[in-house]
Amino acid sequence: MRPKRPSSTRFAAAIAARLNAVVPAGLSVRSTGSCVDVYGRRTSRHAGAGAEHIENEDGHTVGERAEGIAWAILNGAQDGVMEILTEPWPVAADGRAADPGTRVQDDELRMWFGDERAPVVALQPIPIAELFEGAD
Repeated sequence: MRPKRPSSTRFAAAIAARLNAVVPAGLSVRSTGSCVDVYGRRTSRHAGAGAEHIENEDGHTVGERAEGIAWAILNGAQDGVMEILTEPWPVAADGRAADPGTRVQDDELRMWFGDERAPVVALQPIPIAELFEGAD
């Protein structure tokens, strides 16, 4: 029996769905293959194609790879949203854009913007098991 491998398309789709749930009205986030993009009324911005690296056998766990890749995609999506809106998003208490954060805890990838203890925006966690081929 062949071991299950992490899937870049599943990973990109999972992140896009979580981002889509929190971006401002009028914007959407979608994935195509391993790419994640932010869409506005008449424009789009590329958020990242790094999801493909979840499949790399590089000595790191899938969770460790997921943390770094997700951070980069969140950062790219944030840039895309801010370029489309021409204003910071999401806005922290100091008026600046809140930084993205990621961490694997209890076999889930947790993602947020702002302080982890009191995020400005929190995304629904992604179970690490969801990132593998054939996961339900």
